[in-house]
Amino acid sequence: MESLFTPRAPWIAALATALVTYIGARLALRHGWIDRRTGDQAARKPRITPVPLVGGPALLIGIIVAGLVLPGSGVDEPPWVALCAALALGLVDDLRAQGLTPRVKFGGQILVAAALALDPRIGLPLESGSRALVFTVALVSQNAINTFDNADGAAGSLALVGLFPVAAVRGALVGFLPFNIVRWRRGHADRVPWAYLGDSGTHFLGVWIAAVPAAWPVLVLPVLDLARLSRLRVARGRAPWEGDRCHLAHRLLAADWPGPIVALTLAAVGGLPVLGARISTEGALAGTLGCVLAFLILVQGTPDPEASGGQDL
Repeated sequence: MESLFTPRAPWIAALATALVTYIGARLALRHGWIDRRTGDQAARKPRITPVPLVGGPALLIGIIVAGLVLPGSGVDEPPWVALCAALALGLVDDLRAQGLTPRVKFGGQILVAAALALDPRIGLPLESGSRALVFTVALVSQNAINTFDNADGAAGSLALVGLFPVAAVRGALVGFLPFNIVRWRRGHADRVPWAYLGDSGTHFLGVWIAAVPAAWPVLVLPVLDLARLSRLRVARGRAPWEGDRCHLAHRLLAADWPGPIVALTLAAVGGLPVLGARISTEGALAGTLGCVLAFLILVQGTPDPEASGGQDL
């Protein structure tokens, strides 16, 4: 899948995604397709100005446009059933005022993971062991990327590192990320990005990562963060899946790191296992150890947002 599209595909995908993000965000603001601050979400989403949740559809359209403009470039290779199912699951969660319940959402993720594991175009042998492995990675990846999307550009930048060899996806993310990282909407109660990935975007990217075995090492950082948070939440008497503002990105922001620097740091640390794996098996181990060490240093060197009051995402 590394040669999914021709060299021109990233540019086409980037332009198409940027255009769809801009237009889609304006339409979303009119029709209420925004990041909501309701119920328990209000405490961990302090922004007042709404942000459109158009990242998933924008990425999908950008990739499809690249395939249509460059016929014969391999647009039929991706596992479209699983990708579209993941995006649809996220869309439902985005559009519902209270979102999906954890049980329903997890059930949907299981179905998406099964669809990917049964797809013959994922670059692995079709033995039952490989199918089980892909199913497990898809389930983990959807949750890991979804929960890692807790700061501007965090999940998108990390996915860009993992999926960099897939030209059209790389281009689509390059076209979207400026709208997700740069706070350029002036004239509001607070400056906010133009668009979020939303659950549709994070689930879509999670399945893409699971479909590209070379991208799997990028999951080390979000899995570490998720494991730490699950333990922390249980220790504080909460459910492991209950949202809060204690992710690594929140800690960096609480230490007054600028948002773009946070996204760049997370991508750099999360990219260590990916870079190492592309060198050798020993490199993969060294990169993973480096990622774990950097993660521990960053966690220990930054304040607890819940204790210090935190700051805006």
